[in-house]
Amino acid sequence: MILAKDEAVAATAQFLKTRAYPDRADSVVVLPETAIEFPYGWTVRFGFREHLEAGNLMTAPFGSVVVVPHTGSAAHLPPTHLPVAEYMNLCASGNWPPKKGS
Repeated sequence: MILAKDEAVAATAQFLKTRAYPDRADSVVVLPETAIEFPYGWTVRFGFREHLEAGNLMTAPFGSVVVVPHTGSAAHLPPTHLPVAEYMNLCASGNWPPKKGS
């Protein structure tokens, strides 16, 4: 199952507003123009209205990317210690999560 961009954007909004930030659902702004397709799935950036409108870094999300896998598994926030492209490549190659002791 390969998701279309609009499906990934919709899944991102649903995840952010109901799972990741339900207390800030009205503030979540999904940025569809930032969607990038990888073999593993889509990445879609987002922000909070307060940050995007006023530029206040104190109101920006810590991580501003959601991963929407092509497999249909749940949308999620990637780990912040890796570049997003590296995480997506690790997932696509089957090397995420890392094996214990690796």
